[in-house]
Amino acid sequence: MHTTIIDCKDRYCIIGAGPSGLAQARAFLALGLPFDVFERHTDIGGLWDIQNPGTPVYENTHFVSSRTESGFMDFPFPPGAAFPKRNEIIAYLHAFADAYDLRRHINFSSEVEKVEPKDGFWLVTVQNQTRIYRGVICASGMHWEPSFPEIPGTFAGWQRHSKDYSSPDEFKNQRVLIMGAGNSGCDIATEAARNAKAAYISMRRGYHFLPKIMFGKPADIYERENAWMPFRFRQWVFGHMLNALLGDLTQYGLQKPMHRVLESQPIMNSDILSCIAHGDLQPKPDIQRFDGSTVYFVDGSSIEVDQIVFATGYKASFPYLDAEHIEWAGHGVGHFMTCFSRKHPNLFTLGFYEGNAAVFPHLELFASMVARYLLSQQQQTGQDKRLREIAEKEQGDLRGPIHMIDSPRHAYYCDWLTFRKRAHKLYRELGWPMPTAKDFTTLRNPPDLQPRIASQHA
Repeated sequence: MHTTIIDCKDRYCIIGAGPSGLAQARAFLALGLPFDVFERHTDIGGLWDIQNPGTPVYENTHFVSSRTESGFMDFPFPPGAAFPKRNEIIAYLHAFADAYDLRRHINFSSEVEKVEPKDGFWLVTVQNQTRIYRGVICASGMHWEPSFPEIPGTFAGWQRHSKDYSSPDEFKNQRVLIMGAGNSGCDIATEAARNAKAAYISMRRGYHFLPKIMFGKPADIYERENAWMPFRFRQWVFGHMLNALLGDLTQYGLQKPMHRVLESQPIMNSDILSCIAHGDLQPKPDIQRFDGSTVYFVDGSSIEVDQIVFATGYKASFPYLDAEHIEWAGHGVGHFMTCFSRKHPNLFTLGFYEGNAAVFPHLELFASMVARYLLSQQQQTGQDKRLREIAEKEQGDLRGPIHMIDSPRHAYYCDWLTFRKRAHKLYRELGWPMPTAKDFTTLRNPPDLQPRIASQHA
């Protein structure tokens, strides 16, 4: 089949028009860098559009982070409940794209088939066209390829990953087991508790459960307001506070956590302990094996269930890029600041990280950093070379003072305060101005579009 070659050597390619791709597009516009965006789906939003095949988002998905902490610079979420729901988030992203006129840069229904380096540039193949770009920003999202555990035996019922879960209606008249106690697992387990004939949740280890509201405010706001405390003291305060509020978690039939609070992905859920206390959800330890409809656990107990939902996380994947071009860390990416490849000067992975704070504000800091780097490269000011020198010396561990538990998910973890401090230091070292809301205000067309669009999509 004949492939058309298109010279785009003065431009950059962004793969994906979800939150990461949109953040990168706006950052490029702010600095006047030319770019094209390719999105395999028919509209913007990525995984937040529940109509997109393979999305891990289900009907009742909410942000774990609060409304006031979760928006991009210059474009806050419109007023509403403390934790935005899925339909509000996709409406917000549509409003964001319209406010900065991003759609005109996006090629929809255009799946990138192949990305490969050649002679200092990047060949990007899309729909029988190979375009030659100066650089590639992989913003295709890391929650598309599910991670499944290896469990002996065969289960006879319905089993699927949480990415294929959609609605609590799927639990009607069913005996349901949720495997995994991350935020999605706990949310889905509470839905099973309220809708299934019998509901169980299997946990490999003990966890700390943080309420979403603390002292009358969302937990992430409480955390930010207390960021002035040294981490160890903050951890001690949190631990004693949770112990006073919740007591010994083993009284719920849960395993005792073997790690201190904040040393794993925060489980923000105010309902799961209530569901367990009311007998609507029964906790179980790790699964040992399957035998037909029977599930055996490592403590010797067993249950009969009709379906299993594996809420066991995701693996970063780049179906358009050979794995040898990526530096891997556990199930994620080990690039400098999570996004700068050390192997290739102009390959970036935006949004491929796990963190303990709102995602969107971090995305725009990554995006602005990438844009500054590429502008420096074009103008030959030397900061791009300096950044690469720094990247070669640093492993890029952004976990800071937190001794994270040993798991593939936490190998590439990002502590929000550590990341912010490192980003600020990096900007100072390179002589770049930190991005502010003013950098983007003039991009709006017209400038007052945001509040009007936000109200239309509410």
